[in-house]
Formats: sequence, structure tokens, C-alpha cells
Amino acid sequence: MKIDLASRKRSDGIAGRHVLPWLGLLFAGAASLGIWFLIKPTLGPDPYYRVGYNSSTTEYSFQILLLFVPYALALIAWRRGSRIPLWVLLAGAVALHLLVLFAPLPQSQDFYQYLFYGRMQVVHHANPYLVQPRVFWSDPWFPWAQWHGQTSVYGPVWSLLSAGAVRAAGNSLPVAFFTFKLVVFSLDMAIIAMLVRIARHRPDPEGSAGWGLLAYAWNPLVLITVPLAGAADVAVAAALLGGLLARKRGRMGLATVLLTLAPLVKIYAAVGLLLHLVLLARQRGWKEAARHSALATGMAGLLYLPYWAGVRTFGGIMQATGLTNESLTGTLQRLLIPVVHGLGFASPHLTNHVVRVISTAALLAALVYVVTKVRDERTLWELTVLGMAAYLYLTPWFSYWYMVGPLALIAAMPRNRLTFPMLTFSASVFTVLWVPGRLVDWVAQTAIRYVPPVAVFLRWKPERHARGSAHSTVPVGVPAGTAITQRASAAK
Repeated sequence: MKIDLASRKRSDGIAGRHVLPWLGLLFAGAASLGIWFLIKPTLGPDPYYRVGYNSSTTEYSFQILLLFVPYALALIAWRRGSRIPLWVLLAGAVALHLLVLFAPLPQSQDFYQYLFYGRMQVVHHANPYLVQPRVFWSDPWFPWAQWHGQTSVYGPVWSLLSAGAVRAAGNSLPVAFFTFKLVVFSLDMAIIAMLVRIARHRPDPEGSAGWGLLAYAWNPLVLITVPLAGAADVAVAAALLGGLLARKRGRMGLATVLLTLAPLVKIYAAVGLLLHLVLLARQRGWKEAARHSALATGMAGLLYLPYWAGVRTFGGIMQATGLTNESLTGTLQRLLIPVVHGLGFASPHLTNHVVRVISTAALLAALVYVVTKVRDERTLWELTVLGMAAYLYLTPWFSYWYMVGPLALIAAMPRNRLTFPMLTFSASVFTVLWVPGRLVDWVAQTAIRYVPPVAVFLRWKPERHARGSAHSTVPVGVPAGTAITQRASAAK
């Protein structure tokens, strides 16, 4: 089969120009927003770093949502065969992540909560799983924390990391801020490096690596959540990708260690460890799975040891399960209130209990489903994303940074039926165009957020994906139609 090299070069040039304008527009928009995050705090009379009481996790949602327009067009162009050099994607992503790394937090203030839990351990020798932050109201760092009555909901891995950053910083909050941000940035860069490394196992390594970088490192949700907000979920994503890479290399012990670390940051990541152990049992026998389970249990016990106080250690998580916000189940709870009142029940807590029973049952059903369906490496990670997506839809308390782990996984995996729904959800979750007041407002906002990913999922049929995936084998820069013509000529 002969290929016209001149035609291919022309195709490469055209394809590159197709994706480059959208990436340029995305870079310019994200950089402008990042520069604003750096400049805005210097315009007022207060110090550069100031207490974030007036900040909201949705303060810049509209601006972030606008960034998804060029982002989506760049993804579409890349999927259709448009390419630019991998180093350009890497350099652009690193530049954007560095730009916002040390900016004052404009949205989520949870990073200061991490630091205060670390401060409680290092300075006050208090257990953050047992003692509420309000006990130390006179501490100079106290005003920066917002959850004064909430004991820690994070696993011991994150608690130890926060304590280490505070210990290294001494009494300086800015130094602690910078130090812990560097920890976050290291995890962020590790994810990016692993995406490139994992792509080497694919038929089109450079194209797969580029797609992975676009899906994760250029995603506006990741930019606002990881380097800017410093969310703990970056550690979840790093551990999950590390487990994926370790399994690809046949290092099951290392995979168990890494997949155990993920839920020891945030408990929702336990689905990855569970499916890994189930697949080990099916592929290598129950004795092998039992040894790995013992390793995971021992790690958890060892890391929880400095904080252990029996069931009370998990008091913060139990307390958080009673929280409700603008989630799908939160809207369901509001819809049930007039129904419950109409039935003659006046208790305001009844709808809370009813919704939690429903969501817990649905989550357990989803967990049973993914456990029974896991069969091989491909289904392991697809079902891990599905289990985490079920949590995103069913938890009464949802925040957009919970999506970092699933986004990192879909960036590392071949495109499948969950890829585009999750990417769609990463955009639709920012649709906060008004402050919900009436019940109809809650329903409308929830529909805008949660329905589009489901619609994409239902439209993306397996057979449609099978036809689309054929294009992934087309050489870089060669349009799909050219490849089809070449195959037809070869057949003659």
C-alpha cells in the first residue's frame, strides 16, 4: 500500500490547525482567569492573603463554564484526527497549572481546613478525628478554617501529609500554604507523567497520551480544583493511576499498596481496591486475594494507628453523611418534603432519613453490580469509574472536586462508553446560573447538571463506540476517509 507523503504532510498541517486555535483560546482564557486570581487580591485594602469567609465554591462557575467551549472543541478536533506535538500539550498544561498554583483560593477554602487539621496535630497535639477545630478558636490560623464543628473526614494518609507540611513550615501559615501546595503539585505532575507512561502500552502512544493530557491536564475542572484549590482528591487520582500502571506491569503487590492508599485519603475510592481484589481472586485464586487483602488491612491499621479511637475515629464521616447540598439526592429530598408533610408527618428529619435509605440502597446495588461484572483489566477500570460515578450521583453531599479521580482514570483508559459522559459532567456541574430559591429553581438547576451526562451515556451505544473506535487506529494526520480509501485499494 502506497501513501502519498506530501498529502500526509498537508493533512498533518490541516489537522494541527484544526485543534490549535481551540487550544490557544482555551489557554488564553484559562491564563486570563488565573492572572485575575493573582491580581484581584491586591486591588483591595486587605492583605494579599485574607480570610476567605466571603468566598463561594461557585463564585467563578460561569467563567469556568465558558472555558469548556474551546475545551470541548479541542477534544472533538483531537478525536477526529487533529494533532499537535505532545510537548506543546505538556508545556501548556504545566504552564497553566503553575500559574494558579500559589494564587489565593477564590472558590473552595478546604485547603485551609487541611492545614488547620495539620496544625491541630503538630501544635496542639490533638486528634483531628476526635477534636473539633473550634476548641482552638484562639489559634491565629483558626479564622481560615470554615468547618469549625467538623472533625476530619479525610483518611490518615492526607492527615499525615498535612501534618508534615505544617511541621516543615513552623508557625508560618504562608509557608505551610506554599509547602502543601508543592505536595499537591508533585502529585499533579505525577498524574501527568503516568498518563504519558500508560499511553505507551497503547497502539497509538502519542495520540493516546495527547488525549489523556487533554482529558485531564487541560480540563478546566482539574485546573480550578487541583493546582488552584489543592483538593485532596488529587492524591486519590494519583493512587488510582499508580495502581493501574502497576497492574499493567504485573506488579500486583505494588498495585494493592497504591489502591489501598486511595481510600485512605477519601473513602469513596475504595471501589477500586475492592474490584482489584475481586479480580485477583478470579484470576489467581482466593488464597492470593486473601494475602493482598491482609496487606491492605495491615496498611490501613498501621496508618490509622496514630489516630485510632475505635468507632469514634469515623465520627467525622458519620457526621458528614447527614449533610445535604445542591446534589441530585439533595433535590430529591426537597421534593419529598411536601409529600411527607401531606402524609401528616411533621418531622423535618424524616425526608433526610428516607433519602439516605434510598441512596444507600442504590449505592449498594451499584457496588454489587460492579463486583459481579468485573472480569478483566478493561472491565476493572471501567467498572471502577462506573462505581465512582454512582457515588457522584447518589451522595447527598456532592462537590465538583470529587470528579478528579474518575477524570484521571478516563484520561488513562481507551475511550469507552463512560468517557464522554464523564467529560460532559465535568462541564455541566458548573451550571450555577442563579441562586436556587424556589423548588422549581432547584429542580431546573439539578436537571441542567445531571441530565446531560445521562443523555450522552444513553446515546453512546456500544455498537456506535465500536464503529468510532476504528478511527483510533488511523495513523496520525491521515483523515479517516483517506484510510478507508487505502484499505479499499489494498483489498483490490
